Order: sequence, then C-alpha cells, then structure tokens
Amino acid sequence: MEGIFNILMVDDRSENLMALEAVLANPEYNLVGVTSGEDALRCLLHDDFAIILMDVQMPGLNGFETAKIIRTRQKCQNIPIIFITAISQNEENVLEGYASGAVDYIFKPFSPAILRAKVDAFLRTYKYQCEITKQRELLQGQVAELDRLNDQLTNTTLELCRNEILLESMVAERTQQISSILESIKDGFFTVDDKYVFTYVNNAAEEIFGLSRREMLGKTLFEKIRYNSDFIERLVAINRDNEPACFETICTFNGRCYEVRVYPAEDSMSVYLNDITERKHIDKEMARLDRLNLIGEMAAGIAHEIRNPMTTVRGFLQYAKKGKSTLSPSNLDLMVEELDRANSIITEFLSLAKNKNTDKRLQSLGVTLENLLPLIQAEAILCGKSVIPIINPLPDFYFDEKEIRQMVLNLAINGLEAMQAGGILKISAYREDGDILLAVEDQGSGIDPKIIDRLGTPFFTTKDSGTGLGLAVCYSIAARHRATIDIKSGEWGSVIYVRFKLNAE
Repeated sequence: MEGIFNILMVDDRSENLMALEAVLANPEYNLVGVTSGEDALRCLLHDDFAIILMDVQMPGLNGFETAKIIRTRQKCQNIPIIFITAISQNEENVLEGYASGAVDYIFKPFSPAILRAKVDAFLRTYKYQCEITKQRELLQGQVAELDRLNDQLTNTTLELCRNEILLESMVAERTQQISSILESIKDGFFTVDDKYVFTYVNNAAEEIFGLSRREMLGKTLFEKIRYNSDFIERLVAINRDNEPACFETICTFNGRCYEVRVYPAEDSMSVYLNDITERKHIDKEMARLDRLNLIGEMAAGIAHEIRNPMTTVRGFLQYAKKGKSTLSPSNLDLMVEELDRANSIITEFLSLAKNKNTDKRLQSLGVTLENLLPLIQAEAILCGKSVIPIINPLPDFYFDEKEIRQMVLNLAINGLEAMQAGGILKISAYREDGDILLAVEDQGSGIDPKIIDRLGTPFFTTKDSGTGLGLAVCYSIAARHRATIDIKSGEWGSVIYVRFKLNAE
C-alpha cells in the first residue's frame, strides 16, 4: 500500500523479534519477522522491503553472510541493513559488518528511542532514493520516448520529402498527359481564372475563336470574345451560380453551333465546346423524315378505313343508277351506317389534335367514375363478364369530364373485349406518391411484348374490326391533361395505369 513501509526483522530468537515489534509499532510500518537468513532471502524474493534489521549470530547463514548475498541482488543493493547484536561487539566484527553491506551497527541493549529515530531516518532516505529512482526511470523513459519520436519524425520527414519529389514528378507527368489529351481532342477547351482571364487554350479553341493562344492567354473573355455577348453572359451567370451547366450557342466567328459544357470552381472555370452543327442538321432532317413517314402512315390508315364504307355506298348507288334495282329501306340504312362509320373515324382522328379545346373544371374523378360505372357494367353483363370498382376518396382536380369519360370508356371496352366470358374487369382509383392513379385491369391473355411499344400509334390495332384509334385517343387525352399512361402485361392479363399529377395545373 502507498505510505506503508515493509520492514524485515531477522533474528533466531522469537523474543527478540517481539521486542523489536514492540519498539517499532507504527501504523505506517508493516513488520515482517523471520528466524533465519534463509527465510530472509526467501522473503526478499517475493516482497520489497524498505529496511532490514538483522542479528549477526544465527544458525545456518549468519548475518554477515546473509547481508553479502542480499547485496549481490541488484534489486536489493540499496536496502539499508542495520545489524543488531549483543555478542559481536569488537572492532573487527563491526568492520566486517560494514564491509558486508550494513549501514549501521547497533549493540544490545539498545535505546528504543534511538532505534526508532535511526529507522525513521533510514526510511526517509529510502523513500527519497525510491523517488529519485522512480524519477530517473521516468526521465529515462521520456528521453527514450523522445529519441524514438525524434527518429520517427526524422524518418517521416525523409519519407515526406521522397513522396513530395515523387508527387511533383507524377503531377508533372500527369499534367503533360492531360495537356497532350486536351491538345489532341476535337472539342474546344479553355480555362479562365476568377477574373475571367484566359489561363489555358487548346488548339481546337484557337480554331473556333479564330485567335491564337498567344493572343488570348493573359487577356479576359470580355476583351477577346466581346462580339459574342450571349455566350459571355451565359458563362458569367453559370460562374456566379457556381453550378455545372450545359447550353447551346452559335459562334459568331464561324456561324457553327456548339454544345457548351461549363464547370466552375472556386477560383477558375473550365469550358468545353463540342461542334454539333452536323448533328443538328441530321436531327432536323430526321425529324422532317419522321413527320413525313407519320403523315404517310396516317394517310394510308385514313384512306383504308374510310375507303371501305365509301366503297359500299358507291356500289349501291352505281347499282341503282343502272336501273337494275331500287334502293330498299334496308339498303338505305346500310349506306347510312357506312357513312356514320366514316364520320366516326374522322371524328376520332380529329380528337387526336393536341390543340383541341378542353373544358377543365375542378371536380371529382371518383364521382365521374361512379356515374360511368352503370354503362360499363351493362356492357359487361351483355358479354357475360363483370366489373369490380375500387374507388378510394380522392381530392378534386381540374379535368375535362367528357374527355375523361371517353378515355375510361375506351380503356374499359378494350379490357372487356380482351377477356373471355366470366372474366372480371377491375377499375381502381387511388392516391400514390401525391398523384392520382387510375388503373383498368383485365384478365385477358396479355399483350405480346413485341407490340406493346406500338400501342397508342394511330391505326395500329390487334382487333379484326378495330380502327386503331381508341388507345391513340386515350394517349392524346392524357397528354392534354398532363397525365402519363403506363401499360403492364403478362399471362395474368393487362393493366393500364393513368397517372394524374395534382401539381400539373
């Protein structure tokens, strides 16, 4: 324990040990008594002692021999040894006692006060020596740690120097590689600093602006490209916003169109210019060809669908003109039906127009569906099928009721026609991710994945008697309401989702 001193007392007579215990009784002392030199040595192997009080004349190892052995152990070399004897009092014995390592030699009978004073003095000395030893060991440890840290710092410094040299070499090599790449690309590239002063210009940029890099480096954008004010204003705005951006511009120097990609940084800005003139021409030509192709397909579809009823009417009229037959009421009804069919095709085709006027009002889709359900259910009953409505509470939003009714009817009729007798058509309306979702699900055989992308194309149909305008009209109505249509299909049937965004208006 801290503050408690172990004192070893060695005497072959137990009464002497008891006398020493009585004299030295102190709460700060832990007195350990043994009766032989051998026992003393064993105690020193296991415990640390601050002082040893030892008799000279003992059986076995005497006090002098025991002291000499104790002094051979480095751990015990500084322990004070005091000989206490009543027999060996001549000068030779005293000198031998000091020679064996004792620090004092006391004769019996002794004064208890003097013994206590000497023990206290030697204990204070022992305590100071222990503190000095501890401080020395601590200092030696700190010095060793400082030496270790100094060696580590030296090694780290050398490693950093080597890494710095290697890094500089790698940066120089990488800079050269990047410069070679930038000089070889066909895109124009240049960089400016935070004052819009050119710091790098590649070969392609020289050709784009019609200026050499010697004319541009060290000069500002405003000095060298002032004739293209729109280009400059866009760069300044992007740099101010400090966000990468992309835009297209026409170079006033050569009249070509460029896609410009800008990457602003804290104190610089990098600009890439990709010549897209040819691509724009190709895109424009492709768009023109697509429009011509679409017009051709639509014209062929219209001609095919309208020619059939017209041919029927014309045949009856020619037959009657030759006087071979008069037109009966049934014939007249057939001609009217064919003309109505042609008119219906034209009406549906006109409903595809994107600029068609719509009457959007704030109303409930749920109410519209509930009003329409009896008509759909009646149609389902006629063909031996059923309808299950699942309409959840929905918020009102702006839509044209007539157009939405037409879209729902088209989707429902398509679903009913896709199923065999006994099939179930499910019509659902619910909220999802802040939008309103209308779903029409059938239990048909599904849609061939090869044609699913063509659904909604005017005059494309898989039905024997269809016109191919029903889904096209639905897509057109959805577009006018800023809604999207998604189709999923499999062996289990098909489901068409119409998503209305509430924030579209």
